[in-house]
Parts: sequence; structure tokens; C-alpha cells
Amino acid sequence: MATYAVTGANRGIGLEYVRQLSSNTSNTVLATVRSLSSSDQTALGDVAYSNSNVHVLECDVSSVSSIVGLATSVPTILGENRINYVLNNAAILQAPEQTSLSLTADALLAHVMTNVLGPAKVTETLLPFLAPGAIVVNITSSMGSCAMLSDGSINANITPYSISKTALNMLTVHQAKHLKAARKDVVMVCVDLGHIKTDMGGPAAAIEVQESASNVLSTIRGLKNEDSGKFLLYNGKELPW
Repeated sequence: MATYAVTGANRGIGLEYVRQLSSNTSNTVLATVRSLSSSDQTALGDVAYSNSNVHVLECDVSSVSSIVGLATSVPTILGENRINYVLNNAAILQAPEQTSLSLTADALLAHVMTNVLGPAKVTETLLPFLAPGAIVVNITSSMGSCAMLSDGSINANITPYSISKTALNMLTVHQAKHLKAARKDVVMVCVDLGHIKTDMGGPAAAIEVQESASNVLSTIRGLKNEDSGKFLLYNGKELPW
């Protein structure tokens, strides 16, 4: 029996996590969405309707007040239980045409607010509800790797998004260090999904959503305390910063 919290669960790989996790009736899945009144939740609603172990909660990761609201909504579902896995999956990719020579303040700040501060505040808010030995995962991207950009493994594009994922990687290392003092039993990692076929990844991506999600879930279940602070690919391979 395990309890999972997944942000950005209404579509893409977030929805796929919920599908795969809910197929095991011993799991409890807290699936968060930006707004409970959103019209794009049909698929998640269908999964929740068919699986009583799925609980849909509102959490807009671009809004600190919305994130803090989890401290009220989560305990009503958990009762005496605790969360074993947190997947900070929700993110935005906007203004893909912007480079370092055309970067706007609005684009950069929007990405930092959602892709960096959002996961930071979700983890902070859920910390009191984490089980001993809990795993917290910041879903990141190889686009945030300075080493891979420098050696040409990735291209210098979608600059606002890329910068936010680099910042998320650094946040993960800070969180791992700080958790060693506050909750040394909690494992904190960042995981790159690979180039997957979602709205964000595009149809030309090489990896199917189901494959990436399955591998991510398998990888995080095998993590140990000494893995805290690592930057991993979906299949568990360690990536360069």
C-alpha cells in the first residue's frame, strides 16, 4: 500500500501516472489539477470515476495561495495515512521561440513561478504529511543541463523553459541538503522524462508516454537514501548537471 501525490494530473504524463498507479487498488492517488472547474479534465474525471482510489484536488502551482490550500484538503483524504511519493510534475512551456537574445521578463518570470517556486512550495506544504522514507521527485528536463548544452548534446532553444529547469535542478540539490537536517529520511531527486510524445514534447518525440511513466515509477520505487540530490533520466541513469 502506497500513497502518491501527482501535480499536473489532468493530461500528458501526469494523467498517465494516475492511470498506471490507480490500476493497483492498494494505491491511493492524490491527483492535483489547476482548477476543479476546468473543462479539460474529462479524461482524469473518467479515471477517478472508475477508480475509487483516485482523489482529484485543486492546486494551481503558479499560485502560492492555491498550493498552501493543500494543507487543508490533503488531510481530509489521508486521515492517519501519509504520502509515500510526491511527483512534482506540473509545469509550463511557453514562448518557445524566445532565445537568450530575445528573452522577456514576462516569459522568464512565468516559468520560474510555475516550474521552480511551484515545486518548492508544494514540497514545503506536503512535508508534514510525508511518510518515513518518502520519495519526492521534481520532474525536470535535460534542457536544464548546463553540461549537455555546453557539449552540444542538446540545442540552445526554448530559453525561458530551459533556464527554469536549470533552476529546478539547483532547487533539488538545495532541498536534498536541507531535508538532511529537517527530515533526513526523505529522498529528493530530479528526473528527466526523456523526449516524450505529449502536447509539450510534440508528435516527433521518440518515447511513448506510457513507457516513460512506467520507467519513472519503477526508478523512483528503487531509490535509496544515498540517491538524494541526484539528477536522473527516467530509466535511472544519472545525468550530468
